[in-house]
Amino acid sequence: MSTFKSILNRRKDPLWIGLLMLVIAMTVLVFSSQILYTRTVDLLTENLRDKILTISITAAANIDGEDLEQLNTEADWQKPEWQKVVTKLNKAKYSNDSVVFMYIFRKTANDPSQMEFVADADSINPYANDTINSKLNVDVNRDQKIEPEGPDKLQWPGQPYPEAVDIPETFSAYDGPLTSADLYTDEYGTVLTGYAPIKDKFGNTVAVLASDIKADDFFTITTQTLRPFVIYIVFLTFIISVLTLIIIFTARQYSRYLERSKGEIEQLAVGLEHANERLQVLDKQKSEFVSIASHQLRSPLTAIRGYVSMMTEGSFGELPDKANEALGRISESTVFMASSIDDFLEVSRIESGNMKYDYKDVNFKEQAEHVVDDLRTDALRRGLLLMFRSDMNEAGVVRADAGKTQQILHNLINNALKYTPKGSVTVYAHDDIKGKKMYVEIIDTGLGLSPESLTKLFGKFARAKVASSANIMGTGLGLFVAREMARAMGGDITVTSEGEGKGSTFSITLPLI
Repeated sequence: MSTFKSILNRRKDPLWIGLLMLVIAMTVLVFSSQILYTRTVDLLTENLRDKILTISITAAANIDGEDLEQLNTEADWQKPEWQKVVTKLNKAKYSNDSVVFMYIFRKTANDPSQMEFVADADSINPYANDTINSKLNVDVNRDQKIEPEGPDKLQWPGQPYPEAVDIPETFSAYDGPLTSADLYTDEYGTVLTGYAPIKDKFGNTVAVLASDIKADDFFTITTQTLRPFVIYIVFLTFIISVLTLIIIFTARQYSRYLERSKGEIEQLAVGLEHANERLQVLDKQKSEFVSIASHQLRSPLTAIRGYVSMMTEGSFGELPDKANEALGRISESTVFMASSIDDFLEVSRIESGNMKYDYKDVNFKEQAEHVVDDLRTDALRRGLLLMFRSDMNEAGVVRADAGKTQQILHNLINNALKYTPKGSVTVYAHDDIKGKKMYVEIIDTGLGLSPESLTKLFGKFARAKVASSANIMGTGLGLFVAREMARAMGGDITVTSEGEGKGSTFSITLPLI
């Protein structure tokens, strides 16, 4: 019984909890990396499939079905129709470097369940690789080796194609263009095949053109693309895990220290003093870690946004609509993540006392008007009216940090636009000469706020209920950062609302010079 209790208490130990968290983190890493790899393979395969299908359809459209009717037996390779068909296939194949095989086959006349070859892109002379004259040899798959009974086997009219019975797509292609379901590997290499029907003048399918696109480097390229991201994720997970274990180990040591210090008030006081100093160090380390981690996250985000931009602009070739749609969502997500990182950095600087302010004379009224002008296009895109009006007795000059005041204005006005489905947002600047204060009010006709939300709105990670119901993304840090900045410059930010659905008014106050 005592052994069981010992094991149970051991499992409650912070160190064991930390190890369990580390195992869970590594498991999540493995599964997320696998999902990312699979998704990348799917996207690249789909791109490859579209490419080979386009090549096959285009090549099939240039083949005359009446010419194929003249190619039935081995001796027919000497007919002019053979030269005509093979020349077209050869031109289509070698105008696309990635195509390794291109050939035509059809159902046999005696048994429609069997297939036979009609023509091949490299078989101008079907016996070129059987001669002792090496100058006549044809390297079909371009691997610098001549293999007459392997990849470099040449075809002639009527040659049996027995492997077709095991490939459902060869028969399905009679009904329309398609590709093989997946990449496959055989003695000829790793390929993806595209099929397109060849029709006669009556619209009947008389044969099928097949194109094999080589994909031997496909998985290598995929791995090389993903490796930097996986390495970075592993490194970041390792750093977080080490810091977690350090904190847990420190907490366990501190807990043991308290247990040993019970009953001795003086020693307990000394211990608490040391513990407080250690906690301050840990808090500083935590802030430094948040700052370092946030800065390190910017680099991969910048790379991701850059590559997404290049892909959508066509730098890597034309992409299907679905891929462009997915890339658009990735771009939106990276913008949101970059904004979130900025919020976390600002909070870290505020909490650590490292927020710097460059005070100078700032025309707060003109700043508000400029921000309104900058956001007016976004407001029109949302179908909203964004207005600025002023009722100033003075110039509106305040002693503040120009960058911080502009950030506050942009944050609050942009926030009002996000939470206003329809109607208008008015930015109203006015002053109080006696009180030596200047006000900029952001008045919207949007979702409004409940009394409960008003009391919590400026807390860290606080979000109004209407934000969740309206599916509006955010970290819950923007208003906290804005108010802390305003207060540091001698001002404040307040909010009023008559209730949900009745709009809200945010008021920025700064002291006039």
